[in-house]
Amino acid sequence: MKEPGITELGSAEFWERIKNEPAKLAAELCFIDLTQLDVALQKHPSLHAWVNAEHEVARIAESRADWELIKARARALLVAKATPDTHTNKMKTVDVLDAEADTHESVQNAKLLLFDAQEKRGALRAIMDAMEGRIQMLVQIAAKQRQEANNYSRS
Repeated sequence: MKEPGITELGSAEFWERIKNEPAKLAAELCFIDLTQLDVALQKHPSLHAWVNAEHEVARIAESRADWELIKARARALLVAKATPDTHTNKMKTVDVLDAEADTHESVQNAKLLLFDAQEKRGALRAIMDAMEGRIQMLVQIAAKQRQEANNYSRS
């Protein structure tokens, strides 16, 4: 059972929110309920590990998308080079070849996929950074509560 307001990790809703509202999602994931500090301390390592693993998967997906873009551009360059310039009936200049390749539909689609992969990786990186800050906060809060409990028991 998930907590109210928290998106289940890995769900379709999670990936939709990581794309559309990554800051709000990170804030929810890093929220600390002081009344359940022990639960937060226990859940944090697995949550952090999950986000790290997903970030690594996203990094690999970004590399794959980049490779697909390189291949699509190479194919588009070959297609562009195979046809003469329609205006001059001569071989195309490097600038014309580049322009045709960069505006080829397959290259545009590959770029969009790369941008999506970069956005996902960036959002996961931001959540990872927030998780690092969260563990520091959890440790400080737990230490403060122990100190307050010790001070209370002495009085």
